[in-house]
Amino acid sequence: MLPPIGILAKNFGGKPIFMISLVSNTILCALVPTLAAWGDWVLVCACRVIMGMTQACFFSGTHTLIGQWLPESERTSYSGIIYGGVQIGIIIAMPLSGILAESAMGWKLIFYTISGILLGNSLIWYSFAASSPREHRMISKKEKAFIEAGLNVLKGKPPPAPWKQILKSKATWALLAPQMGFTVCFVLFFVETPTYLEKGLHISLKNSALLSALPFVGKWCGSTAANILCQWISNKGLLSLTACRKVFQSVSLFGGAIGLVILSLLGPENKILAVITLISSLTLAGFSSAGFLVNHLDLSPNFGGIIFALLDFITNFVVMWMPIATGYILQNDSSNISRWKLIFILIAAFCVATNIIYLLFGTSERQVWDDPNYLKKREIGDPEELELTLKENEEKHRQQN
Repeated sequence: MLPPIGILAKNFGGKPIFMISLVSNTILCALVPTLAAWGDWVLVCACRVIMGMTQACFFSGTHTLIGQWLPESERTSYSGIIYGGVQIGIIIAMPLSGILAESAMGWKLIFYTISGILLGNSLIWYSFAASSPREHRMISKKEKAFIEAGLNVLKGKPPPAPWKQILKSKATWALLAPQMGFTVCFVLFFVETPTYLEKGLHISLKNSALLSALPFVGKWCGSTAANILCQWISNKGLLSLTACRKVFQSVSLFGGAIGLVILSLLGPENKILAVITLISSLTLAGFSSAGFLVNHLDLSPNFGGIIFALLDFITNFVVMWMPIATGYILQNDSSNISRWKLIFILIAAFCVATNIIYLLFGTSERQVWDDPNYLKKREIGDPEELELTLKENEEKHRQQN
């Protein structure tokens, strides 16, 4: 589902893609209680699958919008604020869901409330959002000119994506490694670790919304701080953008790996240390937002959404096997600490390996095929001349910024 979403976002803009996602989830969320009464868990699961497919619009759509709105000198810092909204939503939803579940209507009120929030978001998005500065009806011509002066992106009808060049690019595939490493690590922390804390370390999370939300508070803080710091270092010229991406990504994946190793060494007698380790690990995981997460846009502001969608499709195909793999290792015994240790060590090794690949082959250099007229120029020009022209244009835009 993800690659088509990336193509649609490029061709029609990020605003309508987001609008479809918001409206779809508004309706589906409101239907969950009714579907549960009609068809029990089968219809609910089907509904959740459709919701997941529509939510796939988020990252590829966001990448497309960021590429159309933010110049390189602001892209990293503002991306942290934008993607930080995911963590803020989790932080709010966890305690709110606990309060709503205790009402007379019970769990059903959670879905009705979230549906209402989504409806409000849909109205705000429809009223104030735009796919690009030139399409926004509420900003002045001067402001549009100011924003577009720092960009070098598509104008007018989008040309076809240079798929052959994207798929042959080493820079594209170098991003797959950290994207997989981060996603596997995050899914482990988000999905599997709560079970480990409850069954293995006997730490109850059911009655502690604050304890459940704290790791995501840490991730939001880490993400925001990392993006601001990374942008400052890059703008000051203290490190190249490529070096910045690799440093912050290494903090995320190597830090997460260390956290998993520490967790593997803890037992039920170390409950407080386990919680501190979990919060610290997710805080460091937030540094990925200044690493691989915006690296797609470094390579190609014009086609970053498509690249992200392609790599995320592959990543999610791998990650969906995680619950099956962990279940096989645990042998349906979630209280077996020694088997949990094996899972943590394996994932830690995976994080280290994927980050090493990124360190060796990753780059933030804008690719020559990002030029909107690349395919036409390639038919009549010299590829080396095209690359030189792209670098000259980039330098011109940096000076204008």
